[in-house]
Amino acid sequence: MKKGIIKNLLLLFIILSSLTLLSCSNTSKKITVSEDTKEEISLEEKEIIKSISAGEKLLDENKFDEAKEAFNRAINFDKSNKDTYIRIKDKYLSMNKADDAYSIIKTAISNNVDIDNMKIILKEISSKFEVIKISNSVYQNDNYALPKQVIINVSDNSMTIPITWDNEKVDTSNLGTLTYEGYNDEYGRKIVAELTVLENVYDKQIGWLKNLYEKNGEIYIDIDLVEFYLGREEALREAIKDGKAGIDENGEYFLPDPVWIRNNSDSIFTYQVSSDSSYSLCGYNTTPNDPYDRGLVSKVSYDEFLNVFNKTKTNESRILLVWIDIKNGSISKITEQFLP
Repeated sequence: MKKGIIKNLLLLFIILSSLTLLSCSNTSKKITVSEDTKEEISLEEKEIIKSISAGEKLLDENKFDEAKEAFNRAINFDKSNKDTYIRIKDKYLSMNKADDAYSIIKTAISNNVDIDNMKIILKEISSKFEVIKISNSVYQNDNYALPKQVIINVSDNSMTIPITWDNEKVDTSNLGTLTYEGYNDEYGRKIVAELTVLENVYDKQIGWLKNLYEKNGEIYIDIDLVEFYLGREEALREAIKDGKAGIDENGEYFLPDPVWIRNNSDSIFTYQVSSDSSYSLCGYNTTPNDPYDRGLVSKVSYDEFLNVFNKTKTNESRILLVWIDIKNGSISKITEQFLP
């Protein structure tokens, strides 16, 4: 019986000894790893601080590219270190380099570092940028598209950035000023566009067509504007005013034709012709000697109108007197006036 007790006690001692040794072994291993980790972290922090300090010094010396390289080294040591981004951001802001500060915080967000707070900081930096203002005008009911891009200055460099508008639909049916807001997230820029819708301005003039030509892809005319009076009574009255009416054998004023044209100026006016302008000629493709046919006005193409005009340069018997309909300073319609 004594032998059994001794045997059991011996077995218990062996088990307890083994557990004690195992426990000591594990504790020793944990202490060794922890010390190594602390040493690695300490070295890493020293390198981060060293790189940031070097970048700050370079920034003070206006060596911007070298400073950026030093800051990037600091970030690459530990991309999850929030304090690194904040310190670099603060240094950039102290140097009035908000674009670079904005870029650093954008990098922190892309590296999933304290995203919610970084977004708040990003918004604060963005508020320091001057709002980009765009002004333009358009006539009522004309089509208008907001610009897709805008030129800005980023770190003393001019560049073109895209715009995302809150509302791209433009309604020009009502007069007044419309305001549209846009944003560029990459560079933190806010854009405000003010569009003034103007009332359409219409005018109608008549004159001798002097030239019809194209320049830089646009069509222009040169015209000698005149006063035009049609009808015997009205034409005669104006001719008498100018002292140009004839007198018959009975001492009565008369005009051979019921038309009077007054031209008191040698000025030639130039107008741009709208791309969708219409053109009309008298008696086109009819017999020129038939006055009835000559009085018929027909719509023609631009090329047909130009061809007839070019012929008038060598045929003095037909000089084009035309009405021009003007909308907002541009010609929308050109119509030849029949002369009896």
